[in-house]
Amino acid sequence: MTHSGTARLPIERARSGGLPAVPRSPAVAIVAIAAVIASPLIVLSTLDVAGQRTLWDNLQWTVAAIGGALATAIAIRGSTGRARTIRVAAAIAFGLGLVANLSFGYLHLVGLATVPSVAEVLIFATLVPWLFTIPASVRGRLPWAGAAAVYLDSALIVCLIGTVLFMIHGSVALALPVGAGLIAIAFPTAFIGFGGAGVIAVLAARYPFTPRGALALSAGLAIIGLAYLGWVAPTVEGQAAGELPSLLFTAGTLVMAFGAVTWQDERDDSPRYVTASRYLSRAIGPTAAGLVFMTLLVPVDDGLHVIVDTAVFIAGGLFLTRQALLLRERTTMLDEVTRLKVENDRLVHDLRRELEEHALDQRRMIQASRAAAVGELAAGVAHEVNNPLTAVLGFAELLFNDLDVKDPRRADIEMIRTQALRARSIIRALGEFAQQGEPALAPTDLGGLVRRTIDLIRYQIERRGVTIAEQYDALPEILVDPHAIQQAVINVVTNAAQAVVDDGRIEIALTGSDRDVTITVTDDGVGMTDTTIDRAFEPFFSGRELAMDDALATGLGLAVSRGLIEAHGGAITLTSGPGRGTRVEVHLPIHRPTPGNDRSTLVGANA
Repeated sequence: MTHSGTARLPIERARSGGLPAVPRSPAVAIVAIAAVIASPLIVLSTLDVAGQRTLWDNLQWTVAAIGGALATAIAIRGSTGRARTIRVAAAIAFGLGLVANLSFGYLHLVGLATVPSVAEVLIFATLVPWLFTIPASVRGRLPWAGAAAVYLDSALIVCLIGTVLFMIHGSVALALPVGAGLIAIAFPTAFIGFGGAGVIAVLAARYPFTPRGALALSAGLAIIGLAYLGWVAPTVEGQAAGELPSLLFTAGTLVMAFGAVTWQDERDDSPRYVTASRYLSRAIGPTAAGLVFMTLLVPVDDGLHVIVDTAVFIAGGLFLTRQALLLRERTTMLDEVTRLKVENDRLVHDLRRELEEHALDQRRMIQASRAAAVGELAAGVAHEVNNPLTAVLGFAELLFNDLDVKDPRRADIEMIRTQALRARSIIRALGEFAQQGEPALAPTDLGGLVRRTIDLIRYQIERRGVTIAEQYDALPEILVDPHAIQQAVINVVTNAAQAVVDDGRIEIALTGSDRDVTITVTDDGVGMTDTTIDRAFEPFFSGRELAMDDALATGLGLAVSRGLIEAHGGAITLTSGPGRGTRVEVHLPIHRPTPGNDRSTLVGANA
């Protein structure tokens, strides 16, 4: 919880019952002393000793007011912020109350006690500083619309109490002199209403619901209102008030003083209290307005119809204003939440895209570093291994030809020759991989080039029952290296053929746009996992088991193809999934020859 000011009294939980213990301070001690001194005076008043009940009553009220004024004045020292504001208002109110009691005693002593008098004016004036405690309690703790709802709910509570009192005692009160009749209804309405307003503020701002601080302050106001009601009700009916109202007035004053000196800027954020306070603070205003509206159904004297109708009209205006303010705030909040959601979605999209681009760049850097390392290694390996390998193949051929057809060693020699051929294929691929450089660009009919390339390997693929479907858009000539593109297409289509089973299908398409052309090779083979796709362009990586007689499988096909295509400024992308086949797209930027100039001059979108 957050505390404001330097006078921060800890909330000590009593070991029995879990209620907060009473904070110890000089101000609380003064309130306790005032209660002790007022107790015998209450007894004297109750017994009407010497027939001076009015004197004993005034004395106990005065003692309570003095105690409250002194306690709050002492509590102001060291207080800051919200706590200081509350205690200053309380000190002013107790000071006005003390003057009012002294005025009442003097007027009664000289026989001038009438209603209304200056004492009643001073008592009513004590409500002014209490009025400022409501905004002081909620300001900064609630949004502006929530604070406005607290003020309007407080006004509705006051309107409800005044309406009910007028319906009950209005006929008799209106028959009294104007001042006396107004006081008879206004005092209990104001004090009880302010007490209810304090409870509303406690719930809305989630002050702790404990018997001290803000709640005690509100309870003290309500008790004084009940005291006035205890005086007014019998009086307007022509009966004696009794001893209880005087006792309630003293008790209410002391409870208010205790609440003021123990008031702290704290907050109860326990889940149960938060839930309860939310529902109660939302329900109090509409309930009060509904009860005021229901008074129209209660029969009243003819003279009260105007008052009841006016109260209903005021309550309706307050309630509509309250709902309009809350609706406006919630609409504003909804707009803000919607804006934040859109902004958040955009940020998430941008972040995801940046992460994907970063991951792609990282994979490309890793693959480029691997390719560079393999390229450096390839030149040396191709030079050092190729000559000995040629000797192995030559002697294997000589031995194979010299052996009789039925000689069992022929199978061993055949194995040596097959594996040597496979090693030579790898060395040749390594050489090609290491020697990749700038492409020799020439104006090329890409559709015709791809068609002729497929024809070179068509027989090997179709003899297994694999169907090749081709579709080529009519495209103008572009600048490419025909030999590099042919090698890349052969590698991609060969991989597709190795991935499909017999009677499978391979689709080849050539499409173009203003910026690039795309060669698409799609197969219905076994497909690849995400792990395989991530490693597909690594040199020597293969996602399938190699047959012993698969002499041409080197694991360099896609790595070489990627280097050839990227040398043109293009890219190769893979889309695949287990059991869903594979789609390879070769993207080449459009470089067109400029008529009348050197054929290597590049123009177009990416030139």
